[in-house]
Amino acid sequence: MIKRQTAIFREARSVPPFWAVRFEVEFPPAPGRFMLADLGGPLREVLFPAAGDAEGFTVWAPPRHPVTQLLPGAPVDMLGPLGRGFRLGGAQRLLLVAEAAQLPPLLPLLEAAPAVVLIIEAPTRALLPPASRFPPTVELHLITQDGSAGQAGTLENCHDGVSPLDDLLKWAEQVCCSCDPLRYPALASRVRRVRLAPRADFAQALVLADMPCGVGACDVCRVKTRHGERHACVEGPVFDLLELSV
Repeated sequence: MIKRQTAIFREARSVPPFWAVRFEVEFPPAPGRFMLADLGGPLREVLFPAAGDAEGFTVWAPPRHPVTQLLPGAPVDMLGPLGRGFRLGGAQRLLLVAEAAQLPPLLPLLEAAPAVVLIIEAPTRALLPPASRFPPTVELHLITQDGSAGQAGTLENCHDGVSPLDDLLKWAEQVCCSCDPLRYPALASRVRRVRLAPRADFAQALVLADMPCGVGACDVCRVKTRHGERHACVEGPVFDLLELSV
């Protein structure tokens, strides 16, 4: 049965290029799981935690997202926590791979292992959070398509011919990705080439899909996998990267 909760909106503050929105709720979502919030629109909004504790969770949302328009103290009807989140299994060396726009769901994992490396790709520097937003223990690799910060190029191909991905895939005990799903086949091929025979769930991918119902009834969030179609809201949104056939 889906849990229904009343969350209390506490504050929203700017963390360019996002807004950090804090809710107090009895049962906050774990990393990779989500809440469905009634924000006054025709459908509930999917909210992933960018941080969380025993008293609530914080969402990083783009400017003008409906969640940034709430007033302090406002009650918000939420369903959840929903879905299957990230499964780390005690990994000591964690690699996080994200496009800047899809970065927030990975943020709760920045201190989830003794050694964490984060690779972020963005079109330009202005779409990257400042390095000061990340814990000093995280090894940060920036890639921008226009070369305005870090290496120039993309996750797969840097203009200097040296992508950090291959060496880091060899180093990592666990990989968690949050990107446009259309990029996952290329990332999966790279994992297979570098690791040869990776174990199940070595590389996990968050599939950002429309999930209006949260129970798999509406069929909107179907994701193709090697074992047939799965519902992102129930059997995901975190999948084994090598099981996807996007």
